[in-house]
Amino acid sequence: MNLFRSEEHVKNWSLYDPSTAESIMPLSNWATVFSGPLCRNRLQPDYLSRVHDYAGALLLSLKKLGKAGPFWSPE
Repeated sequence: MNLFRSEEHVKNWSLYDPSTAESIMPLSNWATVFSGPLCRNRLQPDYLSRVHDYAGALLLSLKKLGKAGPFWSPE
């Protein structure tokens, strides 16, 4: 993941793709998203059996931040 100083900094990046604008968020929001159970619990013995629950929590946290979903997954 590339970390940028601001949304303007992202948009001035030479490899910026305007179709990924939905994924631009402050670092604090990304920290909130990735501190959720999908990432936090990956070493738990029952992780694979509960991964759908964890993915649901990830999507819910993104929706709370005003995002439709993660940019890396199809709609």
